[in-house]
Amino acid sequence: MAALSGKEITKRLTAIELDKRLVIGPLLEPAEQLREDQASIDIRLGFEFALVSPSSYGVIDEFVEVTDALTLPPLQSLYSKKYIPLGGKIVIHPHQFILASTLEYMRLPKDLMAYVIGRSTWGRLGLIVATAVGVQPGYAGSLTLELRNLGETPLTLYPGEAIAQLFFHSVDGVDLNAQAPGQYSGITDILPREMSSGQTHKKIRLLKEKLRH
Repeated sequence: MAALSGKEITKRLTAIELDKRLVIGPLLEPAEQLREDQASIDIRLGFEFALVSPSSYGVIDEFVEVTDALTLPPLQSLYSKKYIPLGGKIVIHPHQFILASTLEYMRLPKDLMAYVIGRSTWGRLGLIVATAVGVQPGYAGSLTLELRNLGETPLTLYPGEAIAQLFFHSVDGVDLNAQAPGQYSGITDILPREMSSGQTHKKIRLLKEKLRH
């Protein structure tokens, strides 16, 4: 699995064959975001953010026995969403965790995957970007970034700022006709959905029942 150079990324962005074309846009500063002497493309903060809300539910446990409709909250209820317009700002305080969307919408061909890596300048200020770093082949949508300020100083974030970079790798042996994987593919909402698949949830519940007897 080889990493794509800046030159190869450019070729994929302009590929004539649709099954080979990489789509990322809008690129506000193409020459700045994608350089041939580098092996990545910069991505920017979008306008949508979600802050973790104080919860009265205690521990989140997807396998808790639900006896009351209010016992287990939907994951979305743990967040409050904010829209920050261009020119606006949001402050992430020390040890705060927020979700953010990317400005760019993207579609990966089936033979490419990507890693999301925080920019070193932000990292030296204590900002950790994208705890879920893998982007699967065939993914389509805006990326959700998980931002955490591990520093001791509040940081101001602006929509349009370069926040992270994408590194692309080719994937061998893929089925170009396979359906795009992942529960978030094609979804632009940044809030979490389900923690485990329905099948995994069912198997673990059955295992818990067996261990009780």
